[in-house]
Amino acid sequence: MEYIQTILFQIPASRLEEASAADGLLSELDQHREFLRNQVGFRDLRITRSINNEGNILVVVETRWTDDGSLVRYETNEPNAAVIVRKHRGIVVSDSLQVLDMEALRTESSWKPAEEAEQARERVVLPIAIPLGVLAFALLMIYGLSRIYLQIRGDNATALAAGIAIFVLLVSFYLANNPKASGAQIGGILGIAAIALVAGTIWAVASKDNGTEAAVTQPTASAAPGASPGAGGTEIDLADIVITYNGQNNPAIPVKAGQAVTFQLKNTGAAVHNIDVGGTSAQSPTDAYFCSPGDGKSTACSTPNRLVAGGTGTLAFTITTPGTYHFRCDFHPTQMLGTFVVS
Repeated sequence: MEYIQTILFQIPASRLEEASAADGLLSELDQHREFLRNQVGFRDLRITRSINNEGNILVVVETRWTDDGSLVRYETNEPNAAVIVRKHRGIVVSDSLQVLDMEALRTESSWKPAEEAEQARERVVLPIAIPLGVLAFALLMIYGLSRIYLQIRGDNATALAAGIAIFVLLVSFYLANNPKASGAQIGGILGIAAIALVAGTIWAVASKDNGTEAAVTQPTASAAPGASPGAGGTEIDLADIVITYNGQNNPAIPVKAGQAVTFQLKNTGAAVHNIDVGGTSAQSPTDAYFCSPGDGKSTACSTPNRLVAGGTGTLAFTITTPGTYHFRCDFHPTQMLGTFVVS
């Protein structure tokens, strides 16, 4: 069954050109089609007119709907075709406007084959397309968010997670209050989410590649003669998410005052890490500062300052004043910690 709103009105033949102009009545009715395509239950818009060139021209505007509820919602809200016609009443023949709501009658022989074919397509396509689409979107979310979180430092990851949660809540609230949301609206929401995920993933992968290049092209300094930090050797491992030295997690490493030392660093984890040596006071985990070698703000910084998965680097410094100096990974400042005990 189909429900039709038919609007009939007349315009003088002498004003047809005016009605057909870019901002004229007929053009506005035709542009109204774009609005209708996003309305629940809409099927078709047809605009026809008589072909006489003298006297009055009869114009017929038909909108077709799948159910009477959709038609009623359309004609009781704005914009609608009747409102558009009334807005141009200056060129409409007085008392010629008629608005009729009708129900289309079809014989079973005319619509049954087409309806059965449509149902068959839905039975075959939807059970395949929907699970595949959900699976693809889920894989995109898992991969994309994992790449993005690995590249984000500290509190920024928390802020991103909060933003995603708020977005999900807003979308859920909208859909709960609009149970008949059109496919275009739902597709638009999913499209925005997919674009954001793809953009974030590209950024994360590009950032990782840049970090890899830096790790490869950065020359590896060798330990200076006699610069042995202690019996534990010179290698510090950066794992997910702990710093290890000589079998000790988040270690206290002995160093001699006034001696130039060089540690060999290796990222054995999957995330990006570094080492940032501060002062004798513990570094604040909320400090957003990101060290770089020779910046004058940290006691020392790893070279390079971004070690990607499998990457290697060095940490070289000379501390002349005895004391306990705190160091951390700038990417995981509350978890990957340690101290250099200078004596």
